[in-house]
Amino acid sequence: MIINLTGVVAAKAEDYAVIECAGVGYQVWMSKPALLVLPLGTETKIWTHEHVREDARELFGFPTAGDQRLFLKLIGISGVGPKSALSILALGSAKQVEDAVERGDIAFLSSAQGIGKKTAQKMILELKGRLVAADGSDTGEDVLVALVSLGYDRERARAVLQKLGSAGAVEDRLRAALRELGR
Repeated sequence: MIINLTGVVAAKAEDYAVIECAGVGYQVWMSKPALLVLPLGTETKIWTHEHVREDARELFGFPTAGDQRLFLKLIGISGVGPKSALSILALGSAKQVEDAVERGDIAFLSSAQGIGKKTAQKMILELKGRLVAADGSDTGEDVLVALVSLGYDRERARAVLQKLGSAGAVEDRLRAALRELGR
């Protein structure tokens, strides 16, 4: 997986940038606000998610690791694809989107292109209270999102994570969950 890129912004279009790294240009889909702050010809570091499908392999880019984490949580919801998740991130900062989920602000979330009222309700139902714990610690949602991104069934992955508990580092819990799911 390509987690981040550091390179020169070689070109920009309405919904993507070309980041040139070591002589290779990567097309990276980004939200409009993120694209606006990328000046052409300058070196930049962007966080990415490599989305692999049967018929395509795409990179989606984010200015911060927090935006990347939220994107991964959003695409973990049935009915929210990568392009829809980018349009949600275009609504504001990751914090603003997370706050909208916590408030149950359907109007705000459904104002994103490609997101209807029912999908916004589903996002709130699945993410409310799970984005960040009150003390700022990891709630296990990162491990669940990683497992779903790897193709595991959300409910089965959630059951395995509950069985394993929440003790330990994210990487250790992910390894343990993968071992358990591989049985």
